[in-house]
Amino acid sequence: MRKRLRIVCGLALAGVLALPVAVLGVHVAHPRDEDGYLAHLKQYGDRQTDQPLRVLPPTADLVAEGDAACDWLREQPYALWRHDARYGELAVYERYLDEVGDRPPTWGAALPDLRSVTGGAWTYLCPADRELREPRRNPFAPKPD
Repeated sequence: MRKRLRIVCGLALAGVLALPVAVLGVHVAHPRDEDGYLAHLKQYGDRQTDQPLRVLPPTADLVAEGDAACDWLREQPYALWRHDARYGELAVYERYLDEVGDRPPTWGAALPDLRSVTGGAWTYLCPADRELREPRRNPFAPKPD
């Protein structure tokens, strides 16, 4: 009887530890990349023309605005295998922009705008948080036709 209890307790403990270990693994596999973020904004910060920006606002302002977008994303629930429309990447992105409203970034009307900053931040400054909030297809389900 004690042996069974130990096995059950061991399995329960393994189950409890699996989620934090998995989350930590995602963070290790998706590191923060400030240089990539700034390069992305320089290259794609003008969504109207797709021309590289000649001058970027101060780096500290760009990173602070990106970190604010990442902080908001961290407050959102993990999607994992949820497929409700509200968990879709575009829905989350639009929800963030709706909450931010029409406020200009600290550098004013100059490019890049908040849309570019948000996309770049989630891709480069907090890619693990983005990864954990994207819906996943059940790996055991048949592939869709």
